[in-house]
Amino acid sequence: MQVSLSRLRFPYKMRIPGCVLNLRRGSLKICKRFNGSLGLWNEDISTETKLKIEKHWCKNVQSKNSNVNDAPYYVLPMFPYPSGNLHMGHVRVYSISDTIAKFHRMNGKNVVHPIGWDAFGLPAENAALERNIPPQNWTKSNISTMKEQLFDLGFNFDWDKEISTCDPSYYKWTQYIFLKLFENGLAYQSKAKVNWDPVDKTVLADEQVDDNGCSWRSGAKVEKKVLTQWFIKTTKYAKQLYDGLNNKNLENWKDIINLQKHWIGECNGISVTFKVTVGDIVKSFDVWTSEPYKLLHGEFLTMQKDNIILDEYLKDKSLIIKCINPVTNCEMPIYVTNNVNYPEGQEVYIACPSIDFEDRKISLDLGISFEQATKNINIDNENQKAIDIALSVNVGGHFVSSKLKDWLISRQRYWGTPIPIIHCPKCGIVPVPYNDLPITLPENESLEFGSPSLKNMKDWMTCQCPKCSGTATRETDTMDTFVDSSWYFYRFLDHDNINMPFSKEKIKDFTPVHCYIGGKEHAVLHLYYARFMSYFLHSLGWTMEPEPFKKLLVQGMIMGQSYKIKASGKYIPPEDVEKVGKEYKEKSTGEPVLVQWEKMSKSKYNGENPKRLLTSYGCDTTRLLMLADVPPATSRHWSDATLPGVLNWQHRLWITIRDFLKYRNNPDIRQNYMSKEMEDLDTKIWNARNYFNATATYHFKYTQKLSVGISRFQSLTNVLRNNVPAEVIANSKEYELALASLIIMLTPVTPHFCSELWAGFLSAPNRLNNNTAIIDWQKSVLQQQWPQVDNNFELSFLCKVDGADRCDLKIRADELNKINEEKALQMMLEQEPVAKRIARGIVKTKYELFPNCRAILYIYTKRNIQKVKIQETC
Repeated sequence: MQVSLSRLRFPYKMRIPGCVLNLRRGSLKICKRFNGSLGLWNEDISTETKLKIEKHWCKNVQSKNSNVNDAPYYVLPMFPYPSGNLHMGHVRVYSISDTIAKFHRMNGKNVVHPIGWDAFGLPAENAALERNIPPQNWTKSNISTMKEQLFDLGFNFDWDKEISTCDPSYYKWTQYIFLKLFENGLAYQSKAKVNWDPVDKTVLADEQVDDNGCSWRSGAKVEKKVLTQWFIKTTKYAKQLYDGLNNKNLENWKDIINLQKHWIGECNGISVTFKVTVGDIVKSFDVWTSEPYKLLHGEFLTMQKDNIILDEYLKDKSLIIKCINPVTNCEMPIYVTNNVNYPEGQEVYIACPSIDFEDRKISLDLGISFEQATKNINIDNENQKAIDIALSVNVGGHFVSSKLKDWLISRQRYWGTPIPIIHCPKCGIVPVPYNDLPITLPENESLEFGSPSLKNMKDWMTCQCPKCSGTATRETDTMDTFVDSSWYFYRFLDHDNINMPFSKEKIKDFTPVHCYIGGKEHAVLHLYYARFMSYFLHSLGWTMEPEPFKKLLVQGMIMGQSYKIKASGKYIPPEDVEKVGKEYKEKSTGEPVLVQWEKMSKSKYNGENPKRLLTSYGCDTTRLLMLADVPPATSRHWSDATLPGVLNWQHRLWITIRDFLKYRNNPDIRQNYMSKEMEDLDTKIWNARNYFNATATYHFKYTQKLSVGISRFQSLTNVLRNNVPAEVIANSKEYELALASLIIMLTPVTPHFCSELWAGFLSAPNRLNNNTAIIDWQKSVLQQQWPQVDNNFELSFLCKVDGADRCDLKIRADELNKINEEKALQMMLEQEPVAKRIARGIVKTKYELFPNCRAILYIYTKRNIQKVKIQETC
């Protein structure tokens, strides 16, 4: 714009924030680089001010800053189920992911941070039925609402990569992958005893039934039914999935490794598929054994009386059934009895009395004759021989625990991915041709809301057999929603591919996912299924690595304070409770009330509405509240008691910029700066900036303890505010640099607030740091590089011997970054506190270098090994 100079009166060194002033021919030309400060520094920071700031900077915060030439980095939070409203768990996980994404962008990474919707499933369907609207419409409306809420919170997602699992363009490829599983013998249909929810009228996985035998969703008592169901043979990959947890490339998995291993179980046996013929019917069943040689030398099987094969085909369970052993191709008898110590989770046992002494006891108890002469064989050789034969004839032989079951994916509901299978009376089970995908759900008009099952859609069910062209029917079960979410992380990277689920070229630089973030409640089943699917897709040659996720960040739950009457256990709202002395009572009755921290829930009256926080404090304060004080992995006790500390800190940051502008614009203060006292303060600020930068970077980048990093920012704020004279604020290059570093480092947490602080900072005159590698005066704070420690700042080099801290050296940053493990060990062995602790000899060492942050050398001695052995013996 052109402004006449004759109409303006400029105060001394007046500046217009965020603008370049060019005087030309008596006019003033203002060239705006990016949004300037709102100029509200004389006002106290308030909610009204914060909301103005967030509105002013929202477009900048939502802008995409990644450079495709930068190193790739994939930050993936678990995508939400579109329930209609965000809850505090959503706010926490996306505050974490957004902060980490911004941090890595500022560290020069090409960050992918996508979002989508896990949109199929029972809750959405039930909610739609209650309202008598199609689940498609209900889900679409919820997605729209939640998307708006995510924008309100200021999260910067790659919305151009948005996917929804209920979109045919997505579930087409879920069906495609199912067909690949079917082709490879990993998807099969079988009769099974299942958990049936009589209210929701669908099968439930064992994990969806509580300890009282009730449904996780409806609360109804679960019934046992025998149904023909679809399974995915995850057990075939059990040993690979178990061993993969020892992969050294997995970062920060911690106790999740043990949870996964416990779920999979020790893979100390193999499973082989036998066949039994009853009349004209041939049925398959699996036999698990920890002694594979018995598949070569076994003489009979035993089976529990309630085995489904017996229930279905035999009225007289005293009969001896004949089956075919696929390893020897010989016939074997099956004896029905419960008087055998079956392996955990198994109903069949293979016995070899001619070799195994315990099996002889079984034979004698059952009155079964056997060879009295003991066979003399090489057990190890025969074990391997049996495994090799089973694998070669494709009847099993894979190692698996006895308790692990295949993945039951059938759901008897409408709102899910249709299973792409056709049942033909002539041809049997026929896969849908790839060219016919997707098999879409029928139109809304045909949905009978009283019976939400595809079995009621007769027109949709009837189809033509792809093989014989005769009349056939479609499979009416839909897939468990865990199938939809078992591969979505790949689709995000190639979301618009119309030829394949994804291309190897598009995912190669971004997988395994660099940082995967989600709740611990999903760290067993979802993670297990996602890992299985990734291993399977890797076996097809679609991916570079079998493991899908490199680093895990498992966040704890948000806990609210609940109140329930002690006598009845009834939950009551907080407003119905009063404190009498140290006790809590119900106001109306005076009955004792129990107060405890529990997972937030509407039914417990202990939830928190994110909308209240946004309205009362703004999105940046809400995010800061969520991330400060408590590390992501720890459960958070939600209380407004944490508010004062955060609000006060924001106030102090605000007045820090106010003072900076005040003193920088005052020429009278720029005198007598280089005194000894001022030099000491400069040194103190220099040390604080480097120390807090190194420790905050360490926790943001490596430990993901964001709260600890944030506490370092608070400490740096204290240094810049406590007893710092105006002369230092006005004249110190170190103060200017430390203030800039503080604003930049806090930006991933509170991007709108820091954008305003930065704009105010840039508007100050008399700039002292001219190195644009440190402060780029031409760019917004979101485009700044994350600060680095100075080369001559001394960082910590810690040595731990048998877990105890023994020596902490201080090494210049530029020198520490060059130290390898050999040099590190040599340096520490020269230190007396270390040398006197290793007299028994070193067993192993481990060296961790965190560039520009710190280094740690771990030394393990024979003394430590002996201690461990003693503990194990005890």
